[in-house]
Amino acid sequence: MKISTRLNLLSLVTILVMTAAVLVAAVLFIKSDLRHSRERLMQLELQSATQSIRQQLSRSGVVAASREAEAQLQRLRGKEGFASATLFIVERNDHRVVYHPNAKMGERANYPFVEEMLQREAGSLQYDYKGDPRMAVFHMLQPIDWLVGVAVSRDEAYAAMFAFMRAIGGITFVALCLSGIALSLFGRWLMRRIGVTLDCVRQIEQGELSARVPNAEADDEVGALQRGVNAMGKRIEERTREQREAQEALRSSEARLRRVIESSMIGVFFWDVSGAVTEANDAFLEMIGHDRDDLRAGRLDWARLTPPEDADADRHAIQQLLDTGRSPSYEKHYIRKDGSLVPVLIGGALLSDSKDQGVAFIVDLTERKQAEADRQARREAEAASTAKSEFLANMSHEIRTPMNAILGMSYLALQSGLNPQQHNYIQKVHGSAESLLGIINDILDFSKIEAGKLDMESIPFSLTDVMDTLGSVIGMKTEEKGLELLFDEPPDLPTALVGDPSRLGQVLLNLGNNAAKFTEHGEVVVAIEVVERDGASVRLRFEVRDTGVGMSVEQQHRLFEPFSQADASTSRRYGGTGLGLAISRHLVRLMGGEIGVESAPGQGSSFHFTVPFGLQPEAAERPQPPQQQGLRGTRALIVDDNACAREVLAHMTGALGLEVDTAGDGEDALRLVALADARDEPYDLVLLDWKMPGMDGVECARMLSQQGRQRHPAPPVLMLTAFSRGEVQQRLSEQQVAVGALLAKPITPSTLFDACGAALGLTIRHPTRTARREEALLVHQAQLNGAHIMLVEDNPINQELALDVLSRAGIVVSVAGNGQEALEMLARQRFDGVLMDCQMPVMDGYAATRALRQNAQWQDLPVIAMTANAMVGDRDKVLAAGMNDHIAKPIKLDELFSTLARWVHPAVADEGAALENANRGADPGSLGELPGVDSRVGLAGMMGNDTLYRHLLRMFRDREGDFAARFRAARAAGDAAAAARLAHDLKSVAGTLGMRAVQEAAAALEQACNHGSEDPDVDALLGNVAQLLEPVIAGLRVLEAEPAHPPAASQTSFH
Repeated sequence: MKISTRLNLLSLVTILVMTAAVLVAAVLFIKSDLRHSRERLMQLELQSATQSIRQQLSRSGVVAASREAEAQLQRLRGKEGFASATLFIVERNDHRVVYHPNAKMGERANYPFVEEMLQREAGSLQYDYKGDPRMAVFHMLQPIDWLVGVAVSRDEAYAAMFAFMRAIGGITFVALCLSGIALSLFGRWLMRRIGVTLDCVRQIEQGELSARVPNAEADDEVGALQRGVNAMGKRIEERTREQREAQEALRSSEARLRRVIESSMIGVFFWDVSGAVTEANDAFLEMIGHDRDDLRAGRLDWARLTPPEDADADRHAIQQLLDTGRSPSYEKHYIRKDGSLVPVLIGGALLSDSKDQGVAFIVDLTERKQAEADRQARREAEAASTAKSEFLANMSHEIRTPMNAILGMSYLALQSGLNPQQHNYIQKVHGSAESLLGIINDILDFSKIEAGKLDMESIPFSLTDVMDTLGSVIGMKTEEKGLELLFDEPPDLPTALVGDPSRLGQVLLNLGNNAAKFTEHGEVVVAIEVVERDGASVRLRFEVRDTGVGMSVEQQHRLFEPFSQADASTSRRYGGTGLGLAISRHLVRLMGGEIGVESAPGQGSSFHFTVPFGLQPEAAERPQPPQQQGLRGTRALIVDDNACAREVLAHMTGALGLEVDTAGDGEDALRLVALADARDEPYDLVLLDWKMPGMDGVECARMLSQQGRQRHPAPPVLMLTAFSRGEVQQRLSEQQVAVGALLAKPITPSTLFDACGAALGLTIRHPTRTARREEALLVHQAQLNGAHIMLVEDNPINQELALDVLSRAGIVVSVAGNGQEALEMLARQRFDGVLMDCQMPVMDGYAATRALRQNAQWQDLPVIAMTANAMVGDRDKVLAAGMNDHIAKPIKLDELFSTLARWVHPAVADEGAALENANRGADPGSLGELPGVDSRVGLAGMMGNDTLYRHLLRMFRDREGDFAARFRAARAAGDAAAAARLAHDLKSVAGTLGMRAVQEAAAALEQACNHGSEDPDVDALLGNVAQLLEPVIAGLRVLEAEPAHPPAASQTSFH
């Protein structure tokens, strides 16, 4: 415990003071309190006795009361402190005794203290009775005016008080004695410690510097004094040693400082006011290009080393040094020995013992200045890049707005009744606009690549859809140039993938367009190969090869550089931006692959890349229905003058289970068919290319049908063409030749499988990409039927285009010219959704959306952005403004309706308006009476487009005729999900086409599949669907054959 000397002394004094205080308190307070307590006790006893006496008096009279008084007195004397008690009762009027233990009743009580009690009526009184000090308490007993009192000896009354005071006195005495003893002992102990300390101080004064006070650990004032004496002695002892070491340390410090200065990368030099450099380190000498010989020779003068333009800065710095002793750092130049200037940052200070000498510190700024120049150049480049991006964004908007009108209006024109020549012209306008749009997209993609903001998606997609689109786009170019377009795909190729279909298609399209562009004769082949596959992913190798002009090794080295082509003559002859391959290489790398090329001049080129994809959880191989067993063992003859086409078709048909022979021309085909017939091994199927030298495919098919047969009929013919289907159909009609099917190249295993099955009498149909796209479009349009949409668009042409397209879908459209008008219209009427252009005068789409979102009434109103900007971040910008989704211009029809259907849900579908719209477009009666089909409802879903409705009815007839067989096959294979999907698809399409009964039956079948119903229940529901479907299919067979040009509405895009 830490106890100081002062605390010990203070404690002793406090004990003495407190003892005195206790005595005073006992005298002043305790005595009075005890007396009052005693009086109170006596009053309580008196009240008790008086009560008993009163009761006896009232019941039995004075004598009984006197006897009760005697009893109460005996009770009191039995209590502690009342042994000497006397109880007395005196009449007030004549002072006669009613009761007193030592007096007779009726005696007169002529005592002064009795007179005083009678006058006071109640209270306490101390008095002497015959030399005995007594203390009494008394009061008047009313109403009879008796004085009743109790008296005790004063010694007995105050006996407890006197005992307490004696105890206090004893305790106080003992405490004082102990305090005195402690004080005496403490004083001796303290004086002993002080004496030891004084002895140590005397020893130190006499020079014994090692003397120390022993046991100086006490945590009090004396202990602190002792430790201070010890510390003083230690410090005095150390001071001599420190003084001896100081000189040595100073010499060592000076040496170290010199070494630091000499080895520092910062230049240091010492100078005097005359301008001479008296000392300098190697860094400074190297900085100014001088050596130590120049320094020692006195040839270095800091004033002469400074160019004239920096002299004023030096003079100002010198003045500051003289005024303050220091100079803030500043920039200047020094003249090197070779006359060049070196930029430096200099600061300095005066030496502490002189005002005519100083030291300067110099940092070479050459690298920093270069870095600043680089940063400035980078800032300028970034500013230029930003300006370029903004320019591209603005130009994108300015170009895409009229492009939207051109593509959209040409789309609408293609839907109208054009004659063949007009249709050809408009189709070319549409195609040219699409090509221009592709160039714009290439430029924008390249700007995204430069900015590092080209993002990749990872979504489920169908590889078949990608290849269908590729075939549609490249097929037109190869047809124009008379080239063959071939797809070489293995039948077991997985098509349900996870990745970025848009970017994959973009790469294939770039490579395919290049192949078609640089090929004048021959073919373009797109081949796919499975390189590696596991349970969750697959690695595919894509190859696009052609028979074009080819390239040299030098040309291949610069092939993937931006804005580069093989050479200048290539650019002049074939055109192009030179961006496609650079973008393709970047996209392939983003997909996790690498692209390469193999080519030689005059021998064509082969571009190939390998990329990984995920497999969808329900990934299916290419469809392999049970009917495929019917193709196994089928003998087929492939006739094509193109060796590559023959090889691809032979590989494809062989993989489907057919036994294949090939022929290079019509004459060879006729010979092989005749030979096979003679051997009694006839061909079951002939795949015949249309355009061949010498005998073309139509002529060969005619001769096959007319060629005499010994035992077997002529085999069915599948006519293949890489050119216009219309021209082939015209030739077939002129020659009166019937074929099993007309297939347009490129041919996929799926389409070949379907065609072979149909030609051989097997009902094998798989939904094509076009069919699925058309069905989805119809479903989305049906969902939006009757919706009230506000179109916010400032361009009149785009207003007209969107109004036409949306109105055809049964959508009620109101047009606002800018964001301000849109807000005013919203205040007046209700809308199911808003199509909002982003760049408009007065108030743009962003500001309008932010304003309407501030109103609680429009918090949930779907707002979909339409913008011609296509730069990085456009989607994030519209979402940040409060819009729900984003559609980029030029707008694609299927994307428009799918996005609208995702967000817009009409409050009340205006079915009557849709039917009226259908009736305006066509007469339902023109279709005749179709069993199980309500053509009014179907035409309403087609926006009154009779041609489109007929086209879809024929598709339904051709596709759904074998529904029951496909459903049973799926159930037999244990694929309940596939069976449910088949029922769902039938329900959806039947409802769209107005087949209400079939729709309801298919819905019941779908529900049973989803709920896992027993087979007998499912079979009964399937029988109901088949029973309702049979007359519908039979009725649709009366529809005429498909026209040469499919209806334009099936092309699901407008721009």
